[in-house]
Amino acid sequence: MTSHPFNVPKVAAAIVTYNHREPVLELIAFLQKHNIPTFVTENNGSDGAAEAISRQFPEVSLLTSPTNLGGCGGFNCAALAALSTGCEYLIYIDDDALPVDDCIDQLTNFLDTNPDYIFAAPSIYITSQPDTLQEAGGGIDFNRTNPIEAWYRFHVNPQLPPVLDIDYASACCLMVRGDALREIGVFDWAFFIFSDDVDLCLRLRRRFNKKAACVTTAKAFHDFPWAKPFAPMRLYFLHRNGLRIIANHRRRRHLGSLFSALLRLHRRIIYSRFTGDHEINQTLTCAFKDAWSNNFGNWDSWIQFPENRPQLEASFFDNQKINKVLIDITIEDFEEDIVNTLKKLAPGISIDILCDKNRVTHHQTNPHYKQVFGRKRGLISLLLLLPKLFRQKYDLVITDANNEPRRPSSMCGHHAAIFHNSKLYGASNRPYLAVTGGCLSLPLAGIATLLTIYHFRKPFPAAAPPAEAADVLTYIGVDPKIGQPYARLNKNE
Repeated sequence: MTSHPFNVPKVAAAIVTYNHREPVLELIAFLQKHNIPTFVTENNGSDGAAEAISRQFPEVSLLTSPTNLGGCGGFNCAALAALSTGCEYLIYIDDDALPVDDCIDQLTNFLDTNPDYIFAAPSIYITSQPDTLQEAGGGIDFNRTNPIEAWYRFHVNPQLPPVLDIDYASACCLMVRGDALREIGVFDWAFFIFSDDVDLCLRLRRRFNKKAACVTTAKAFHDFPWAKPFAPMRLYFLHRNGLRIIANHRRRRHLGSLFSALLRLHRRIIYSRFTGDHEINQTLTCAFKDAWSNNFGNWDSWIQFPENRPQLEASFFDNQKINKVLIDITIEDFEEDIVNTLKKLAPGISIDILCDKNRVTHHQTNPHYKQVFGRKRGLISLLLLLPKLFRQKYDLVITDANNEPRRPSSMCGHHAAIFHNSKLYGASNRPYLAVTGGCLSLPLAGIATLLTIYHFRKPFPAAAPPAEAADVLTYIGVDPKIGQPYARLNKNE
């Protein structure tokens, strides 16, 4: 056991920050007010956070990385430094999260009095909607098609029991027993971002055979973005890391969740080729290839959106005589921005909207829309709706850019466009190919899944740290080839 020639803290905090200067300064101020030793990895951001932390909080242990190590790598460096203090508990906190009042005390007291629990988390509320829950931990069941489920997501003023037994919690705010981490290690370096916390929670519960809790009376707020524009990075890591989670943690005889994950991925890859959504297709193809090749860590072939897409300006509306537009909406948070952009580029045009069936009444009260169409889920329902949309003879159909290939309904006009970050970009217009792809992608994906599932039946080995983390790990006394708390460079420290 490592000896520590100073007072061992009860709780130490690990933070990674990347271009969140003001929120992380507020978080550090909260932790300092509560006398919690704080360890921060600054992930080579450009907002001056490192300088501000050094200037305002000289007592904070600041690690400056020469490159972006991702949330996983940044957390690991801060956590490894914090664990070297011998702290009884380590709390991970996102740089845009903020515990409130006695949140950390409640988590500490719960673990003090409940030795059969290995970690605990608070209920996480959304900063911009403080009565709305982001999550209260979650459950994991590899017999389900979607095995990982956040509980009570987006419930407003939920009535929760004081304690929920959970399977995992987000590293947004998560307290873990320090000795457990010193024994099994911190995050698997493979993940870079996304799913690293789920993997850690599963490893902790399996290794120590203990329970986990969301202490719902303890609260933290998180700057959770309601509307996320399409980001290839997020799509890539969700699918690639999702395969790693399932391959590593499912029961050997349970192939259902692995089959479903591969089927979804193959189907999206195939369908996006038909629709011409090349950024999605390239991103998902990279995710599959890298998982297949055990190529984890950062993404080597970053894809940006929009890639080689023309931006639609006012001249486009004039030259193409755009008079009638349909908005095929998915994320309603973008709806007002889309309408305002259209009014700016082409005042006086006629606008209709296609939305989920249960939202038709809501949109009918909006004076901007001449007609409102509702869609039901499922390919057959959408195919039955298409002839009605074609008869409207739209000049342009716009959809918001999300993480799914576009529906055939997004291509039922003379031109198609994607709305992204307050701008319109041209998109392929292949309605009949999209319909064909919708019909063929499932059987083709089923064949592809059967041909590839065996490759993912064995767990992936734990990953070593990237070379870019070597200097930081050496500085904090951890073997840079292993990057875990049990691999100290000085065994007697």
